[in-house]
Formats: sequence, C-alpha cells, structure tokens
Amino acid sequence: MKTSTPCRNLFFYFLLHSSKNRTALFALTIISLFQFSDLKSQNCKLCSIPSFPSVTIYQSFQTGHGMGFGAEAGTWNKDASKFSYFVGTSMVWVENKPTDAKTISSQKQALLSFYLKGQYQLSNHLYVIAAPGIVDLSYFDLQTGLRYVFPVTSVIGIGIEPAYSFNQRQFLINTNVHFALK
Repeated sequence: MKTSTPCRNLFFYFLLHSSKNRTALFALTIISLFQFSDLKSQNCKLCSIPSFPSVTIYQSFQTGHGMGFGAEAGTWNKDASKFSYFVGTSMVWVENKPTDAKTISSQKQALLSFYLKGQYQLSNHLYVIAAPGIVDLSYFDLQTGLRYVFPVTSVIGIGIEPAYSFNQRQFLINTNVHFALK
C-alpha cells in the first residue's frame, strides 16, 4: 500500500500543475457535475418555486491572482423560464510575490469587476452561466462556466461554480451561498 500512495500523489501533482492538464481537470469537473446532478435530479419540494429574487455571496479562487469575494443579486426563474439574470461585483486580490522593489503599484493589487450574469437551467440543480463584465474600469471580460446549487432549506442554497475567464485566460472557482428573498 505504501508504494501506491506516492504514485497517487504524483498523479495529482502532475494533474494540477501541468498547464495542459488544467483543461482536462476542468472537463472532469464538468462531467462529474453532470453525473452528480443526474443522481440528485429527483423531484424536491424546495425546487418547485416558480420565480424569486435572490442575493448571493461567494468566495472566489482564481488560478493566476489568488482569492477574493463577491456578491450578486437578481431573479431566479424556475418554472416560468429556464433563464435567470443577476447583477454583481467581485474583488480578487493578487498574490503577493516577493520583489526587490520597495514600492508596488497599488492598482495592481486587486481586481475589481462589475458584471451582468445570465444563467440557463440544464437540469434540476445544474446551470450554465455567462457573465460579461468590466474589470478595473479598464477592460471587458467574459466568464463562462457551470453552476451547481444544492438547496439546504427553502430559502438557502449552497453551490459551486467552476468558470473560465477569457480575457484573463484563467480558471476560477466560486463557492456560493444563495439567499431567496420571499
């Protein structure tokens, strides 16, 4: 058994640190989310609300920058339409790398973005998302990905949202907490 553990750790190291395999990891995440959503797509009483306003807070992990947080508000459409929309903002801090310079430009320390997000329901808990937005009031960006939401109570849901940012050319993962405003 001890010989298999280093091989397994080497496999995960290679999978996570190779730039070519990041796409494979993203694809495996998408496939596993589809499989998990099929298992959980049974009828549930918490998911039968036709439409409701919501507020979402989330923590974001971005491959090239680090971590941050965000918030969005919008309307979830469940039965009337499969399309929902949100308006949000996020702030991601840049990882601090040791440099020899005594001053670091403060405008490069954080990325502040404002976006309009649309989502389309694929299955009971799985959504595809697209979020065009503006970053640091200087350039436009588009993030696309998937959102999987699991209802905890009738007004609270938790979720995970793997996505890809096209202009920044980076993967990101958001962990969400959704609050329904009834």
